[in-house]
Amino acid sequence: PDYLWTNLYKRAYDMQEMYRLAERIKDVNNMGAALVMRAWLVSNLTDMFGDIPYTEAFKGDDELYYPKFDTQKSIYESLLADLKRANDLFKENLAFEGTDLLYNNDVLKWKKFTNALRLRLLLRLSDRPEMNTRTEIAEMFTNPTKYPLFESNEDEAMMKNTGISPFINTFSTWRDAEFSGNRRLGKPLMDLMNTTVDGRRFRYATKNRDGGYNGIPSGYTQTQAAEFAVNGGVGSSTYATSLQLQDFPYPLLTYSEVMFNLSEAALKGWITASAETYYNKGIEASWRQWNCTWDGGAGTTYLARSTVKFNNTMERLMNQKYIALFFSGFEAWNDYRRTGYPNLPIGPAVGNDGILPRRLEYPLIVKATNKENYREVAARIGGDNLKTRVWWDNN
Repeated sequence: PDYLWTNLYKRAYDMQEMYRLAERIKDVNNMGAALVMRAWLVSNLTDMFGDIPYTEAFKGDDELYYPKFDTQKSIYESLLADLKRANDLFKENLAFEGTDLLYNNDVLKWKKFTNALRLRLLLRLSDRPEMNTRTEIAEMFTNPTKYPLFESNEDEAMMKNTGISPFINTFSTWRDAEFSGNRRLGKPLMDLMNTTVDGRRFRYATKNRDGGYNGIPSGYTQTQAAEFAVNGGVGSSTYATSLQLQDFPYPLLTYSEVMFNLSEAALKGWITASAETYYNKGIEASWRQWNCTWDGGAGTTYLARSTVKFNNTMERLMNQKYIALFFSGFEAWNDYRRTGYPNLPIGPAVGNDGILPRRLEYPLIVKATNKENYREVAARIGGDNLKTRVWWDNN
């Protein structure tokens, strides 16, 4: 938690400064980009921890060293307003100054990312009807000229790594242990992919010694887990080595996620559209994102399988979205907390009274340096522990 907290706040401060400097010269496109990236960063922070410093954050220069914690509700209200404003700020007829590693200064793609992120956050609040989520999503969907969304994998927000420092895939550097150590893919993911004979398996995982794909059950004890080690009695799959390439990109928000989000909105009756059509598009987008063969009958065969074919249930939809969110683990966790899917078994070594974590505990540095505000927020949220639910986790 300490690393995530510190680094997300550092980058959010950078975006705050970027906005300030762009505003000084009335550079509306960079102002918009700064708002979007800050919203992406802060949404990750609040989704992980719940109530966090926000309105009083980033003010060390003003000698405000002990910021209060804002409620998650107020933070979401601010982020959604910022994204709506960013969409209005972007101007395609004006130059987008500077070096843009995300979209190469393409203003329309930035607008699409803005609205894709807004859709994600609105859907996150689906169990908070007081936030008017349904109306906001319907407004976006029925006005694509004003609120464009991703239309293909070419639009998705992928942080491109060049393979040259500092833009290097962290799995190839300081996270090398994810491959060289004893890390394994989870059984829930591998079972879902095996049940559907998923063509993405070779992109995600290696085969075990029996020539198949096998995951390790979650929450096993060390003794039980030893059976799934490389030389264990069962064996299991490791991460595919292609994921370790230095120029492998990192997904911020994908086209497939947008399609699954629209499918969910349609399934809930919030937009007038075919939930099945968007579900199928989400699967296809993910296969193509991972460079898997979809044409020539492979895609239609997959979609026709009884374990894949859309059946108008949230479970079927969220299972496929879960598979597609590989490498976007926090987003999969957010969906699990929000919807309860996929159905994840509770292993004997899970701890936490057999409850999968609903949030992360505040870092030690916060407890040590901002004691008064920490005590206040811990009491307000019902205890700083892994069982306490964040505000939007209301299902």
